[in-house]
Amino acid sequence: MSKAVTQSDVFQAEIDFLNEVRVLAEDDNLPAEKVKENYTALCNKYERLIGEAKLLTSVSDRLHSRLNEANEKLKKQSDEINKINDDLKVNNQLLQDTIDQLVKAKVGRKASSIVLLIAIILFIISEGVLEPLVEEKFGNEQIGFVFKLGIAILLKPIDVLVERYMMRKALKNKRSITTL
Repeated sequence: MSKAVTQSDVFQAEIDFLNEVRVLAEDDNLPAEKVKENYTALCNKYERLIGEAKLLTSVSDRLHSRLNEANEKLKKQSDEINKINDDLKVNNQLLQDTIDQLVKAKVGRKASSIVLLIAIILFIISEGVLEPLVEEKFGNEQIGFVFKLGIAILLKPIDVLVERYMMRKALKNKRSITTL
């Protein structure tokens, strides 16, 4: 296993060398040869350190550039996602409106069918039961006509009531389905 390198360990060799050179710089009895040798070593280490600093700066600049590009790409993608979400919301609302209109049309057709059935039943009752009774008791055909006119006038309110009832029932079913 490799040993975890701490920040102080990375530069430990340079720090040790710097401490050696400082100790030697304070030695007044140091021969000129040794001073030149230490100076050359110091220059070499400094040159290597500048090279490493340039390399680190170059790598850092490239990473920073890539990070900026990645952030820009993420921002564009985020904007695209937000636009798509907005479009989806609009489309969902249009779809919901269309579904509501279809439900209303379906309920309207069913209500009309029921009202037509009621009208037929009322007409049969009027023709078969009420009109003969009225003609027998009053001898007047116009009263039978009034019954038929009353039935015709009552058809629209009956249609409205049936449609409202069926819409409430459909909305109640829709709510129970959406809560699941």
